[in-house]
Amino acid sequence: MWMFRLARKVCILCEKNGGVCMLKLLVTGSAPLDDYVKKAIDERKGTMKNLTLQSMESKYILKNPTYIKNDDILLCGAMLYEEFKRLGVRGHLIPLRIQTADFLNALAKASETDCEVNLINYREEYIRSSKDDLKFDEKQLENIFKIKINQHTYITAEDAEELVYKLKEEGQKVVVGSGLVVKLARDLGMRGVLWYGSESVNLLVDIAFNVLEAKVLEQSNQKRQNYILENFNEGVISLNVIGRIININHEALKLLDLEGEEEVTTKPINDILPQSEFLEILSSNEVVKDMVVSYKNKTFFLNTLPIRVNDNFDGMLALFSDTKTLELQENKIRRKMNNKADIAKYHFSDIVGRSEQTKKAISKAKKFARSDSNILILGESGTGKELFAQSIHNESLRAKQPFVAINCAAIPENLLESEFFGYNEGAFTGAKKGGNPGLFELAHNGTIFLDEIGEIPLSMQAKLLRVLQENVVRRVGSSTGIPINVRVISATNVNLIEEIKKRTFRMDLYYRIGVLNLFLPKLSNRTDDLGLLVESFTQRKYPHFQEVIEHFLGDMLPLLEEHQWTGNIREFENTMERLFAYIESPQNATKSKVVAYLKEAIEENYFLLDDSHVDKVSYHEVVQEVKLSKIKEVLEQTNGNKKEAAKILGISRSTLWRRLSEEAEA
Repeated sequence: MWMFRLARKVCILCEKNGGVCMLKLLVTGSAPLDDYVKKAIDERKGTMKNLTLQSMESKYILKNPTYIKNDDILLCGAMLYEEFKRLGVRGHLIPLRIQTADFLNALAKASETDCEVNLINYREEYIRSSKDDLKFDEKQLENIFKIKINQHTYITAEDAEELVYKLKEEGQKVVVGSGLVVKLARDLGMRGVLWYGSESVNLLVDIAFNVLEAKVLEQSNQKRQNYILENFNEGVISLNVIGRIININHEALKLLDLEGEEEVTTKPINDILPQSEFLEILSSNEVVKDMVVSYKNKTFFLNTLPIRVNDNFDGMLALFSDTKTLELQENKIRRKMNNKADIAKYHFSDIVGRSEQTKKAISKAKKFARSDSNILILGESGTGKELFAQSIHNESLRAKQPFVAINCAAIPENLLESEFFGYNEGAFTGAKKGGNPGLFELAHNGTIFLDEIGEIPLSMQAKLLRVLQENVVRRVGSSTGIPINVRVISATNVNLIEEIKKRTFRMDLYYRIGVLNLFLPKLSNRTDDLGLLVESFTQRKYPHFQEVIEHFLGDMLPLLEEHQWTGNIREFENTMERLFAYIESPQNATKSKVVAYLKEAIEENYFLLDDSHVDKVSYHEVVQEVKLSKIKEVLEQTNGNKKEAAKILGISRSTLWRRLSEEAEA
C-alpha cells in the first residue's frame, strides 16, 4: 500500500471556544507514488505554516472508517476512493486522477519495453468506445506509438493480483496502470509503468492545499465571528423563523439579566423573557429601526433586522443597547474628539528666526491669520509648512476649533474619498457600522490642513473642488449632503503651475486653494537664523550642552553658513543630532573637536546624498567634488556670470574664485 515514510505527523491547529480544532492531511495508497507526492507537497507546504502529513495504511481505514473525521482531508487512489465512499468514510476525500500528458508519457515509456502494452484500469476500460466518453482513439494511439494496446479491468485488489499474474503467465512484459498495478507487476519481474506523473500529482496536491486553506480560513472566520460577537458593544440576539434563540452574546445576557441562567441557546425567546414591550417586538418579527423600548427598569435602543436565506425569511436579528451606556459613550467620544491630535500646538512664537526672510514670512502669515480666506503655503520640504499652518490657525478666530491635518500623499488613492468625506454604513465591504465621518466633517468650524496637496490624483481634485465651492460634503454611499464650515490651508513643495501646464493639477482648484499665497524661504537663504536655530535645538534636545555651544558657536557658524541645506530644517536637525552624538559629553568638548565633528557631520550630508561617490577615500574628497559639480552646474545656468552664480549658491565671489582655483591647481 502506498504511504509516506515521514516521521512527522501533522496538524493545523486553531483555537476555538477554548479548545483546539485539528485539521489533518492524510495519504494512503501504493508505494510507487511516494516520491512524486512527497516532492509536490514539500514544494507547497511552505505556503502553510506548521503543516506536516500523516500517512496511513488503507487497510486500517477500511477496518476503522470512523477514524477519519469531518475536517480531515484524505488523498487516495480511484479504487480506494470508491471503496471509502461506499463505506461512508467522512472527511474530504480527494482521488488521484490521471492527466492526459501523464498518460501519453506512460505509453511512450511502455513502448520502449515491448510492442504490446497492457492498460489495467479500475472497473472500466480506460480508453472507451462511447463517443460521449471518448478520450483517445485507440487505433490512432497504436499507430503513433507503434504498439498494440490491450485493455483490462479489475474490481478488487485480489482481482488485480490475479490479472497481473495471468498476464505474466501469458508472456506479457509491460503493464501501465495505478500504483497497485505497477507494484504487482514489478514484484513479478515485469515492467510496470505508472500512468500518474507530475501533472496528475501536482493537481491532486493543489486541490488538497486549496481545501486545507479554505478550511483554515473557515475556522479563522468562525473564530473571528465568535470573537466579534462576544466583544460587541451591543447586545445581539439571533432568532430562527419560529422564535428560538440561535445565538446570543454575553452583552445581551448581561443587559437582560440572564447571566445566571442555564444554557439559553435553542430555547424559545418567550420562555426566556417575561412579558414586556421588548418581548412583544422580538416575537412579532417586525422590522424596527432606532426604537426606544422599556424593559424592567431599563431603556433600550433597539434595531431588528430580517434574516433571509435564498430570499426566504429565516429569522430575526436584534441589536440593542442600554441608553445610559450610549449617553456615556457619546460623551466619551466628544471628549476624545476635543482632546485628540485635532489641535494645533504651535504658535508664531515657536518659529525660530531673525533674518529678514523669516520676519517677512511671519508678518505675512499673521496678516493671513486675520483673514478667513484659503491659504496655499509653498516651500521646499523641511521649511516648516505645517508649523506655519498651525500658527496661522492659532492666531485666527478659529483657534478654539479643530485643526485637522492630512498628508495627502500618505493616503492610498482608493481611500482618499472616504477619508476626506466619510462614508455611510454599508457603503462598501468592511464599512463601519453607523458609518464614519470624514476629516472635513471633523474639521467643521475649524481649519483643515492639506499637506502635499500636489499629490492628489485628478479624480479626487474634482470632488475636492466641489466641496470647496459648495461647502457641503457627501459621504460615500449617501445621497444627501452635510453642510460644513472649514478654512483650508494647503501646502506643497511641488510647482503647481508646472503641474497645471502638464494637466496633472486643475487650474480651478489651484485658484480655490491659493487665494492667499505664503512663500517660505529655504534655510540656505536665511543663514542669519542659523545661530538661533543651533541655540534653540540645543536647549530643546541637549540642554546639558548649552554652555559648550554658547562658547564655540562663533567657530561653528562659518561651517553652517557655507553649507547648502538641501533638506532645510530636517537636514539641519539631523546634522546637529550627529554632532552631539560625536561629542558624547560636554566634558569631551574642545574647540578643535567641536569644529572637526561639526565638519564631519555636515560632510556626511554630501556623502549620503551622492551615492555615486561611495568609493572615495574620504568624506573630504566627496564634499569637494560635489561642491565643484554644483558650482559648474550653476555657472552653466548663468552663462559663466560668476557674480550671479555666487548669489545663487549663497556664497561670496571670493569663495567661488577660491574653489575654482583649487580645482585648477589640482
